[in-house]
Amino acid sequence: MDIRTLSRKLGLSITTVSRALGGYSDVSDKTRTRVEKFAKKYNYSPNPNASRLASGKSKTVGFIVPLYGLNANLLNQSSFFEFIAGMNSKIHSEDIQFFMMFANNVEEEIKAYEKLIHVQKVDKIILHNLKTNDYRIKILKKNKIKFVTWGRTKDLKNNSWVDLDNEGSVNLIMKYLIERNHKNIGYINIVENYNFAFQRQQGYIKSLKKNKIKFNKKYYLTVKTEEPEQSASLIKKMLKKNPEITALICSTEYSGVGAIKACKELGKEIGKDISIITFDGPVVETLTSPALTAVRHPRKEMGLKALNMLLDMDKKNYKPQSFLAKPLIIDRGTVHKI
Repeated sequence: MDIRTLSRKLGLSITTVSRALGGYSDVSDKTRTRVEKFAKKYNYSPNPNASRLASGKSKTVGFIVPLYGLNANLLNQSSFFEFIAGMNSKIHSEDIQFFMMFANNVEEEIKAYEKLIHVQKVDKIILHNLKTNDYRIKILKKNKIKFVTWGRTKDLKNNSWVDLDNEGSVNLIMKYLIERNHKNIGYINIVENYNFAFQRQQGYIKSLKKNKIKFNKKYYLTVKTEEPEQSASLIKKMLKKNPEITALICSTEYSGVGAIKACKELGKEIGKDISIITFDGPVVETLTSPALTAVRHPRKEMGLKALNMLLDMDKKNYKPQSFLAKPLIIDRGTVHKI
């Protein structure tokens, strides 16, 4: 069947049918759904991905990467490429069509999802950097797209996910510091609407309680930016007011960069006068002086697990799966014993 015949059966113009199948936003959801149902019924599609409309199954995976907010520097992080590398061998061995797109703001991200869903006809997506009440979930559910999330939130139930053990990571860090006799431990967090930030905060608070150390709000700092210059200024003020702090936990590597700057400006020798520990990434591993002791996670394994979960969703009686990546500490000499 050609598009003229399909248009005639629908009682619509060729232009409307073409734009409906092309995912253009000027076509109503009602019309688009009607056109897609007819296209599926008659096994018609204007692109090489046609058979997927009829079969309802595909090995076509989409991954949209937000490059704004906390992810502005994502392409400079080896951990991100480790995640992609984890999927790579499976993509080739299973002959998977993999579409990766980038977005510099929310508007671009929404358009990217529309293109993946309505133009590329992707039926499986990996959702990166999940937030509480994430608007992207509504888009995916509305279009009946199968998805796995990188991250998890309490408001999202019965879905498959992979994630870092954020709370467990901070528990491990606190144990590491307390074993070295640190009790006045400062914590540098990012805004808590990011779920990983909330989970890491909980690890800090619960570990204090477990070890009978009173929570001191003067030792807790929330920064609203990933810019090291700004976080350095806030950390410097905290350390000036609370010189008894012997260790800093930085919940992101960029706040770790800010902590290094603050300590140097105050004349504190890192690893001797004060300890700093953070979450691993290429910046604190190779680009800072000193390189920071940090928690590392198996991102490559996370990538493979996420892709396997997506492919398993085509199986009968599929049940949601989860994978929590366990942390380990890479000692680079910036935590001292007191």
